[in-house]
Amino acid sequence: MADRWLKANCLLASAAAFWLAALSPLPQIGKGISYSLALVASVQLVGESRRLIAQDARRAALSAMNQELEQVEIGLHTQQQEQALYEIYGDAPTYPPEVKEELTTSLEHLYKEPSADRTGETSASTSVDKAFYLAVKGLLEVKGETYVIEQVLKMGGRRWEEGKRRLQQILQQGRQEEWD
Repeated sequence: MADRWLKANCLLASAAAFWLAALSPLPQIGKGISYSLALVASVQLVGESRRLIAQDARRAALSAMNQELEQVEIGLHTQQQEQALYEIYGDAPTYPPEVKEELTTSLEHLYKEPSADRTGETSASTSVDKAFYLAVKGLLEVKGETYVIEQVLKMGGRRWEEGKRRLQQILQQGRQEEWD
């Protein structure tokens, strides 16, 4: 990051120096060369500035996503603690009979399902997986597959195929869980 800023500042300084040199009393060929070099440095400065802006935008987006995930995790943890307190003190929420029956059958189905053998999986991890799936899906629409594999999953280069398989697994899990 610092080297990009250094490069941008050097390009700015050289563009200004060449422009000022062209304004000094030089022969016509010297002025032409100075103007040309100032123009080239200015064009390169614009390109470097675009890269810096994109890099800052990516960093800000990733920071916002991480902050949102942390807030969701804190909210889920708080909700779990409140539920535990309700159960301890007997103020558990009462549901209408239809809802209670539906919840009971859903839980029975989950316990009888063969994939329910996973130990240690909590609703918090499922919610985090869902949030991650939705974030990845949104990034796919905006930035594309390459960006997600390289920047989010950090599996570019030699690990490209592994990253592509991981991305497909995430998308398949989201479709199976109907998180759309």
